[in-house]
Amino acid sequence: MSRRQDIDQLRGVAILLMVMVHSAATWAPSDASTTNVLALVIAGLGGLAAPLFVTVGGWVTVQSNWTLRKALIRFIFLYAAQIAVNISASQRFDLYSPGVLTLFALLYLTAPLWVRISENLQLTIVVAISLLALNHSLLSYHEALTWDERTYVGGILEHIKHLLLTGTYPFLPWVLFSIIGASLNNHKPSQRTLLALGTGGVLVSTYFLYRSVQDEIPFAQPVGEAMLTFFPANSAFLIAAFSGVLLIWTILENRQSTIGLHHLGRLSLTLYVLHFIPLSVFTDMDLNLYSASIITLGYTLLWWPLSVIHQARIPKYSLENAMRNMTHQREEEGA
Repeated sequence: MSRRQDIDQLRGVAILLMVMVHSAATWAPSDASTTNVLALVIAGLGGLAAPLFVTVGGWVTVQSNWTLRKALIRFIFLYAAQIAVNISASQRFDLYSPGVLTLFALLYLTAPLWVRISENLQLTIVVAISLLALNHSLLSYHEALTWDERTYVGGILEHIKHLLLTGTYPFLPWVLFSIIGASLNNHKPSQRTLLALGTGGVLVSTYFLYRSVQDEIPFAQPVGEAMLTFFPANSAFLIAAFSGVLLIWTILENRQSTIGLHHLGRLSLTLYVLHFIPLSVFTDMDLNLYSASIITLGYTLLWWPLSVIHQARIPKYSLENAMRNMTHQREEEGA
């Protein structure tokens, strides 16, 4: 089955947003406000990166010819890639910290379960609501954890706990976005339906904004006290992210790429691993808000033309292609 450019575009947008939010977190001045308009825009757009990434992953998994052998190979490969990220960003992560790549590893391994759920629309709705409720009830267990506590791994049990619940990208609640992505593939809702759902979510998010003003707490923060938090991903954030993902999906689905954005999507794993290296090398730059904003924007957009050049000249050299070749080779050996 041929690749769809619109799906690659969606993944391309996700990786650009991911680079942007990581760059901003690395180079933002220590005294920068987290409540000014620029900070809120970056937080809002950057907060959609992982939800969009995982949703696209769910959509693509429905297209995949899943086998246990293939899932195990991907599991090992993505775990190794996560360790490579942790090494290159050792100031942020412990060597064995679970992250977004280990999340993808576990999601693909468990795909038969959540893909089956997504095939039944009523069951999908029930499970989604249940996951939101369960996530909310479990927040008190780990919402006070600091970044260091979420990324430090002292043993296998702590690694499993972070992988499933208390890490930066735990299986619960992030499996929700995989189910949504798979459901979008299985049920193919119309753009009008997507727009209505996205708009409804925006209205709910507007209420969250009103509450934050009334209660005099920040609207959105990566960590700490706020109406929407990313670490951990609270239910208000999940609803807002769901809305944003659906609106982006409405804009880009079934639209062919004319500016090469889909090339980014074909290299999302490679770019995710590579973009941490310069961030680690230049992590100690002392920048003001203006220069940090310019450098963040430039660094984010730089990967766009690089991906176009890569796909035109050396498309076979990528982590995606290496994982694909390993999977196919093992399947042929087992045939």
